Amino acid sequence: MDKNEFMLSRVESWKQSGLSQQAYCDQAGIKLGTFSYWIRKSKNEETQSGGFIALKKPVFALENKYEIVYPNGVLLRVDTDNLSELSALVNLY
Repeated sequence: MDKNEFMLSRVESWKQSGLSQQAYCDQAGIKLGTFSYWIRKSKNEETQSGGFIALKKPVFALENKYEIVYPNGVLLRVDTDNLSELSALVNLY
């Protein structure tokens, strides 16, 4: 794993941790300024990738149930058989 992958994985870990940037950096032994740079870099990469939204059908779900996961972490569960309605929700971001 190169430095870029390593630091971007740290950013993802921080997002899921619920900690403040400072608290995460203190625990991980990373300088706050360095970490802030990598957070900005990760946001730029999301923007450049087109900000794709993950759309998945949960394994446990019955037909017509979907989860939309927006890049900012918001999870939306939808029960519909109307694909145009689903498409409209995906395109809100």
